[in-house]
Amino acid sequence: MVDDSFYLNLAINRAWEYQCITIPNPAVGALVIDKNGQILSIQAHKEVGTPHAEVLALKESYIKLTNDNKIENITDSAEIHKYLLKNAKSIFNDITMYVTLSPCTHVGKTPSCANLLKELKVKKIIIGSEDINKNAQGGGELLEQNGIEVIYAYKQQKMQKVALKAKELLLPFISLQSKDSFVLFKYASRLNGSIDGGRISNESSQIFMHNIRTKVDNLLISGKTIMLDNPTLDCRYATLDNKKAPNITILTRNKNLPQNAPLFHINREITITNTPPKPSGFIMIEGGISMLESLIDMVDMILLFLSPTISQNTLIHTLNLNLKILHTSELDGDLLIWLAKK
Repeated sequence: MVDDSFYLNLAINRAWEYQCITIPNPAVGALVIDKNGQILSIQAHKEVGTPHAEVLALKESYIKLTNDNKIENITDSAEIHKYLLKNAKSIFNDITMYVTLSPCTHVGKTPSCANLLKELKVKKIIIGSEDINKNAQGGGELLEQNGIEVIYAYKQQKMQKVALKAKELLLPFISLQSKDSFVLFKYASRLNGSIDGGRISNESSQIFMHNIRTKVDNLLISGKTIMLDNPTLDCRYATLDNKKAPNITILTRNKNLPQNAPLFHINREITITNTPPKPSGFIMIEGGISMLESLIDMVDMILLFLSPTISQNTLIHTLNLNLKILHTSELDGDLLIWLAKK
């Protein structure tokens, strides 16, 4: 059924494509339809300091509604705001926007989305989740005060399911806001559970993972990982401008780690310890099931890359965990499964 939940769910799915890459900002999606229910755009915030989802959705919609392509090459958020405020006028008076998070009211690295929507006088906006950031919240109320119809999904009984999905999208952001840390455990395996025998994930998954690494404050691995895989743990496949390799903490009791391992020859901080560090900032753990089992109490979310292959190799690990699936998507054949503890 095509209803508000349907459209909002499409925006949520788009935002998951950039999950953790937007840190320290939340992952946010936005969708715009015209007066006939035709989808004009589905966009997501892609990286901190770049235009928010609402701005990108309005930009794409503006081009389709006006055939004015001059805005297409404008990438700076403030400049997009200025262009739309000058040229859009009444273009958006009949459109409806769906956004996974309440539009921001504050001016930071980018201008206020709520103020832009107010000035453009959009007809209606459906909001998936409220903003817990006191500096940015209040966007829905601002729009209501200026005559724009606002529907809060989290206040609608019939939209509770999609509202929960919108809130789950924010788990990394909520964790960082509430306890100043977010811990992601990354794991990759084949369909039969095997994890040995060379690279598991495809190139697109590697790019996605390396893009996330560019945002990590500390990458936690085991000494066993160095001994078995001899990894580099850099960001060479990242498509983002910032390819700074993450700092690394090696959790091990082995005092004789091979110092010729590639990861030691990259300009970054490396800490070797036998005690798990206290989480601070964005922490990613890369390791096997035994590491997940030992560190599960500090893990906030798990990202599983599942390759659609079966290997004859015999290194298969199992762990008795009761997890909740937050989101699944396919990336050129690999299945990405985002999980959280129940």
